[in-house]
Amino acid sequence: MKTTYKRELERNYLILEQEDFQNSYQIGMLVKNRIPGLLECRLSLVDRRAAFYYEITSRQNLRLVLDRKRLRARELEALLRGLLQTAGSCEEYLLDTKGLILNPDYIYLDPDVWECSFCLFPFYEGDLRDGLFDLAEYLLDRLDKEDPGSVALGYEFYRMAGEEHGSLKEVLDKWKEGSRTEEPKEEEREEKTPVSAEERTPDREKPGDRLLEESRAGETVFLKRKPGLVLRSENSAYSSMEITRNPFLIGKKKDAVDGWIKARGISRIHGKISREDGAYYLTDLNSTNGTFLNGGRLEVNEKARIRQGDLVGFADVKYVVELSGESSGNSARKGDEKG
Repeated sequence: MKTTYKRELERNYLILEQEDFQNSYQIGMLVKNRIPGLLECRLSLVDRRAAFYYEITSRQNLRLVLDRKRLRARELEALLRGLLQTAGSCEEYLLDTKGLILNPDYIYLDPDVWECSFCLFPFYEGDLRDGLFDLAEYLLDRLDKEDPGSVALGYEFYRMAGEEHGSLKEVLDKWKEGSRTEEPKEEEREEKTPVSAEERTPDREKPGDRLLEESRAGETVFLKRKPGLVLRSENSAYSSMEITRNPFLIGKKKDAVDGWIKARGISRIHGKISREDGAYYLTDLNSTNGTFLNGGRLEVNEKARIRQGDLVGFADVKYVVELSGESSGNSARKGDEKG
């Protein structure tokens, strides 16, 4: 199963390809209908090679969302109810649920309302029971341990997934009936203020200090910059950003990113900067209005190396790359070097 991503006009797609394609009733149902709970799909055929285009515009995959947050009970319940309703839709449209890919990289959602959409690939050769167990195990490590309801529901799902004839409907019905530990009321719960990237790294100086360290030789004090990257804003309306985490997420959903940009056109989780083997890379994360490197627009999930002096853009907000403490080489252009 080959996976790629593509942007067409204002739409973003996850593409799964299949060699030696043979049409079937299930494929016809999948591409001709908008099936509740499933990513909308269209089919492109070239000779015997098929490409299934799943629309993921304005959504993020589950793994990316849970990379920066813990899963609360109401979010876990929404995810599991979405999975149960999707299984019901598959039954209604006579689709085999074995085609559901339960890997968190292929589960897409709106992180604001937790409306989940699943990917059904008719040629997928996974085992649904194994997929459920792997998903339950993955979620178990990402529960909000301070939320008793999240822990209770998460472990019930994990237990059910390990049973040969476990029923997700029974788990959720039991939950709905009130067997879960009651969550504290909203007014009793201490309101959590989104934490900035600076506050998450208390041992470091603020970005303005530029991470200077002193080394003494006799009476002379030398200031040496630690290796690092700063995105220097070209517009005084937006703050510059020092890359303090790996990966460093950028977007407008304040509690889900490290670099917050409050601007029109910025997606909730727009892009990221990562460091690999001493080099920095820019990646578009399914943004609506694009991530740019030196004027060239990156494809969905495309990763490109960035160097000193490069111009990086998130929608219309632009930054200049400043590297310190390392050899950065000549300025790159989009397409010169990609991961």
